[in-house]
Amino acid sequence: MSLDTEGCLELQRAMQRELTRSMRGLRLPSHPRPFFLSYLVHHRSHTRVWGRYGSVFHSSQDRDTDLYVECRVGSYRLDQSLDGGIATDWSGRDSYSWVAGPEEPSPDAVRYALWKLSQHKYEEALQDYYEKKKVLVEQTLQGGARSFSHEPRFVLTEDVAPVRFPKKRWADFVRETSSIFRRHRRLLDPYVEVRGEDRIRVYVNSEGSKFVSQDAYFEVTARALVLSKDGIYLSAEQRFHGRSPRELPTRAQIEAAIERLAEDLDELARSEPLAPYAGPALLSGYASGLLFHEAIGHRLEGERMIARSEGKTFATRIGTQILPEGIDIWDDPTIASAHGKSLFGHYRVDDEGVRAERVQLVENGVLRNFLMSRSSVPGFPQSNGHGRHGSYEDPMARMANLVIEARDGWSSEALEEQLAKLVRDRGLDHGLIIEGVSDGETRTDRYDFQAFKGVPTEVFVFDPTTRRKRRVRDVSFIGTPLAAAQGIVALGRDAAVDNSYCWAESGGIPVSTIAPSMVVQELELQRSTTKRFRPPLLSLPPMRGD
Repeated sequence: MSLDTEGCLELQRAMQRELTRSMRGLRLPSHPRPFFLSYLVHHRSHTRVWGRYGSVFHSSQDRDTDLYVECRVGSYRLDQSLDGGIATDWSGRDSYSWVAGPEEPSPDAVRYALWKLSQHKYEEALQDYYEKKKVLVEQTLQGGARSFSHEPRFVLTEDVAPVRFPKKRWADFVRETSSIFRRHRRLLDPYVEVRGEDRIRVYVNSEGSKFVSQDAYFEVTARALVLSKDGIYLSAEQRFHGRSPRELPTRAQIEAAIERLAEDLDELARSEPLAPYAGPALLSGYASGLLFHEAIGHRLEGERMIARSEGKTFATRIGTQILPEGIDIWDDPTIASAHGKSLFGHYRVDDEGVRAERVQLVENGVLRNFLMSRSSVPGFPQSNGHGRHGSYEDPMARMANLVIEARDGWSSEALEEQLAKLVRDRGLDHGLIIEGVSDGETRTDRYDFQAFKGVPTEVFVFDPTTRRKRRVRDVSFIGTPLAAAQGIVALGRDAAVDNSYCWAESGGIPVSTIAPSMVVQELELQRSTTKRFRPPLLSLPPMRGD
């Protein structure tokens, strides 16, 4: 079956018929009936080609379908969900066996799979409902907030058209571009990879909301390693992101990227490890975006305000100053592009059938709002269109396009001068400049340390007198959210756009961050945990043309 627009509408009508049948028939005597039911079909087509030295090492072209059923029993005020659902392990339940739908999502096949999945989800909802009743015997939950928000009916039908992933052409591209690494025989395990994903969502719920939506994502990566003299494997990569095939890089762009990558690895191999450091630092937009994402963004996700296991860093801080004056933060899924780049976090409707909205999170340093799904939070009874998930997990409030701005941004020269002043005032020999980062993580639960971590890829020691920079390596930065927020000194006028994937309790989702450079009073860097390796016993084998 072809999932073009008409095919999706035909599937949606079949889903609606099955949902209506389930709402009438899912009942057990003396037990609550569902008051809300929704069906969501994720149909994905994905292609991946990667190779090295002019050969394709692996390629795949697959499609799959995931099914999600939201079954709520009880009432909007009190349903079966506990802690916003973020602690539920769905992979260990009977329903998990039916979240994988048919590869060919014909209406009859999908109706059959939804029929099976709905039965399991209803039985599990009843079990959770009575478990929650037991908890309520001795505990008070959520501070009086409703369990599930009632949202207005929303209908959206986007045009759906086949997205071509030309596997043969991509294979030729990978062969041609990966052969460029023949010029850099000192680099280890180099590769070029092209990835594409087409994601179609078809949704209906018992409130009358329904949508058909299509999103495509493209990514090209060039990556390599080098072994330092002290036996540490160092890596570097160049990535290109887009939302259409037109945004894929050309051969010339990849060639230039590989040359930059080789120069970067040469510089990295010559650099020395950095001793643990705590002091002033200047972060590029990519690095500050990671810090805001991990230290602030995750702690403004609504479910974290009601889950008993969470630290609730900002749960009681609405209307108070959490950042220096002059800083604004918002999240806006409706933005399709910024600064000439398409955004991975763009969508028009979330995974709970709620229209995407721009949310002003921080205004002039004051906390104003939370990211909200349909799990209500005291004082915030409605969703703002941020309920998202990867596939079978319960949707929860997640970031989409997180934007950080300064009302009076500083020039790059002024930021560097401020860093030099902070270093001199502290009596330190040097400060730090962090220009690149690869990934990060954070812990938000109250039973562990309230901390975040980032992995920088380009770190420089900065001399406040000569203004010279010296590359260093083997570090990661760590911190706590409140200390990080209070330690911000100044933000720049620039803006770096970072597209990536974020993983949390509701799975992996595409996100974007737009952030300026930033000076902080205190950033702690620790030595990375590394193993020391011997170089290969033999040199790289000869290749044709050598």
